[in-house]
Amino acid sequence: MLTKDLVRFRKYKDKITPLLLKAEDEALLNTAGQLLEIFKASNGKTRSELLEDSKLIIENSPREAVVTRGLEKLLLDRTEFDTAPNEALIEFRHTLFRETSQILSKVSFADKAAYRAAIAEKFQQEPATLADSIYADLPAYQSVVKFRSLSPERLIHRYNCAQVQGLLIHCSELEIRLEDSPPALLRQFFKYLRFHQLMAAIRKDADDRFIITVDGPLNLFYKTQKYGLNLANFFPAVLHQPQWELSAEIRFKTRRSYTLSLDNSSRLQPYFHHFTAYVPEEISVFQEMFHQKTEDWQIAPASEFIPLEGETYCFPDFTLTHTSGLSIAMELFHPWHSTQLVNRLAHLEKATGSPLIIGVARALEKDPLISETLQGSAYFSRHGFLFREMPTMQKLTPLLRRLLAL
Repeated sequence: MLTKDLVRFRKYKDKITPLLLKAEDEALLNTAGQLLEIFKASNGKTRSELLEDSKLIIENSPREAVVTRGLEKLLLDRTEFDTAPNEALIEFRHTLFRETSQILSKVSFADKAAYRAAIAEKFQQEPATLADSIYADLPAYQSVVKFRSLSPERLIHRYNCAQVQGLLIHCSELEIRLEDSPPALLRQFFKYLRFHQLMAAIRKDADDRFIITVDGPLNLFYKTQKYGLNLANFFPAVLHQPQWELSAEIRFKTRRSYTLSLDNSSRLQPYFHHFTAYVPEEISVFQEMFHQKTEDWQIAPASEFIPLEGETYCFPDFTLTHTSGLSIAMELFHPWHSTQLVNRLAHLEKATGSPLIIGVARALEKDPLISETLQGSAYFSRHGFLFREMPTMQKLTPLLRRLLAL
């Protein structure tokens, strides 16, 4: 992700447009390739050494520094540094500070040089070496462990995507239109949406196109920064759809809003191949816990829509399948899903057919409207439960037993 000083855009009247790079620009590709070579050869170097090497490329590039620094930032995001605590260094630093404090309480030094010489003699190290070593675990001294490489072209595509992500963090609402998406790709798109804990209103228009409306972080009052990052991290999934349109209302610190409009004819292209392989760690942990606690049920990320009233749809989080053949969907509502939860329960009160299990984050109960809605919902009393970070079998097991008895 890019920091806000590296996000480039143009505002004109009520429109906002990200400034995207041309992936076929030879000079730009050359600069991107030079930066990549620096990072590919960085294994074992410290962060400061790596940045010093890349600085030479940035300063001599024909492109403006804000562009090359943006490319550098994205490469740093793909670089793994050794951040493990150095217990020996921590202990040495503690000893050094304790000893120097005792020396200062007993001895008066003529100047700083005399003080440093005394400390160096005490620890049998040169003053410069001692000064460098005590902070060797600061970020500047962390060594490179691994770098995930990519091609210069894909780095530019990643940069363009990051420009849009930097704007979406400031959006109040996002609407996506999808057309001609193969079923498997469409299902994976909605899985990606739910994996990022985003809730969307899903419907079809008269032309049978899916219209997905997602609340932006500026429409929320709970953990908007995390939600904004989730929304931005979800955006690359849009680029894997064959035909898409996107519209978002962008608002910065001022109250004025701007419209961001993009579609598949723009310069935006996918920058990674393994879109279908993505599963967040917390989802994997929950599924593993589920498998360990029960042998009668299987769990998997949901892969089918559930039709609701009219032309609206729900795409749940998980499908739970019993050895008897019974299959039940489960949808989770996180702390920023208050509006969607109220609407969903209203729809489900009138629904027929297989029930949908509803899991609600306890943080939502702090909202008086949500608390009142849950207490007054006959559907939630039969098919719902509360959870903290993720559901537990302690909460799910009694509900699953009741559903088996139906």
